[in-house]
Amino acid sequence: MTTLERRTSWLEVQVETAPEAAEVMTAELSELAEGVELRDGGTVIKAPAGRALAIVHIQPEELASLEELVAGVVERLRATGVPVDPVEIRTRAAHEDEWRDVWKQFFRATRVGRGFVVRPSWDPGELVTGDRVIDLDPGRAFGTGGHASTRLVIALAEDLAERWEKDGRAVTRFLDLGCGSGILSIAACLLWKQATGLAIDLDPESTACAGENFERNHVTRVARATGSIDLAPADRGFDVIMANIQADVLAHLAPDFPARLRRGGHAILSGLLLRDAEPVWEVFRALGFSRVLRRDDGDWAALDLLWSPPAA
Repeated sequence: MTTLERRTSWLEVQVETAPEAAEVMTAELSELAEGVELRDGGTVIKAPAGRALAIVHIQPEELASLEELVAGVVERLRATGVPVDPVEIRTRAAHEDEWRDVWKQFFRATRVGRGFVVRPSWDPGELVTGDRVIDLDPGRAFGTGGHASTRLVIALAEDLAERWEKDGRAVTRFLDLGCGSGILSIAACLLWKQATGLAIDLDPESTACAGENFERNHVTRVARATGSIDLAPADRGFDVIMANIQADVLAHLAPDFPARLRRGGHAILSGLLLRDAEPVWEVFRALGFSRVLRRDDGDWAALDLLWSPPAA
């Protein structure tokens, strides 16, 4: 895998829309943009009340294509009845140094779950004995522990680790699907000392960013791949699949999960707005999953699902 050349300047485009449309907008824009950030009521840097921002970084010559893409997404969402209006597009020139300085005002060492501390390079935080530390600067890949959907996955992983430890079990192999910054893989390695993992993302910049964060956190037990779930072996070898992905994508990928999970394995699903949790659960229930736990955080929900189909 080659390391991508990092750009230091770009055109920042902010697409302001209704919260219900933000995830779809962000996912669509990620097909074109160099970097994507979602801001809403659950992020460290928040959007205006009752609104959401999909923020992308592109080359100036790509602006016309992006505006055309946004128009198509808006038209499709309106046609399906998803709240989207009003939509506002704002642009400005941005530089990496400025972007990093903004994050320094907002992103400090943060406690996540019961035992994790996620800290940037500019804030060492105050640690206590037993803290599991993740060193991570905000990047253009999603995942700093500042968003509720990431916090929920880590909390459910902690719950699972505690239950399995009581039963004398341990995760030996995990899949981080849609890995973004790699934060969930790092957390998994801290929770399960002997486990190996595979981190997959469609965005090559995300997998490159994850590699940098693995190196920074001395993670050597996680392989990376750029692409879809098809790159994960269908050998029923994973104890856990962690997927912090929007609801429609999770529903689409659901049939690929059983072939990759061991009997008794778990799918930890996040990136779900509250209204999406039950519909996504129904999709997985129809495939033979049972629900272990649901956690909510603000407007977001996450599910811990058990793969234990009847014996053939």
